[in-house]
Amino acid sequence: MSTFTQYTGTFTKTDGSKRTMNYIQVSDLPSSKFSESQRKETSGDMRTVWDTDKHSFRTFNRSRIVGSVNSKSIHYSFDKS
Repeated sequence: MSTFTQYTGTFTKTDGSKRTMNYIQVSDLPSSKFSESQRKETSGDMRTVWDTDKHSFRTFNRSRIVGSVNSKSIHYSFDKS
């Protein structure tokens, strides 16, 4: 288990519903677990991130943020994904 910065943010999805996501930025993912192509960030407002609740890659839409994005240090293991 390692320490990572986890971000929590809410954004409005295309269908108008809101989604709150806990995530780790792909640039912070360990290279020992993910290849460089997996850790490639999407450009623009759509960002590929690692969802720490769903244990998979997801897209976070920065142009539709509701409120602010918060961060905290967490202990996280990618072995449970």
